[in-house]
Amino acid sequence: MLLLIEQCLNGLQLGMLLFMLAAGLTLIFGIMDLVNLAHGSLYMIGAYFAASFAALTGSFVAAIVLALAATLVVAWRSR
Repeated sequence: MLLLIEQCLNGLQLGMLLFMLAAGLTLIFGIMDLVNLAHGSLYMIGAYFAASFAALTGSFVAAIVLALAATLVVAWRSR
């Protein structure tokens, strides 16, 4: 039973993530009439940083905080 609940929550989380990505791309495309693929690369960089920091620190919360800061620096430098 616990596995079923866990899988349902994982599916809900993935669905929400895909909705947020699709809504953001739709909004950008609707306003600018141009698909901005930079958002996808920033999501990818953030996920890479989060996985790397989680392996280094062993803490999920610390990895998320560090990944947000590192992705912010990368996004700021690429402006």
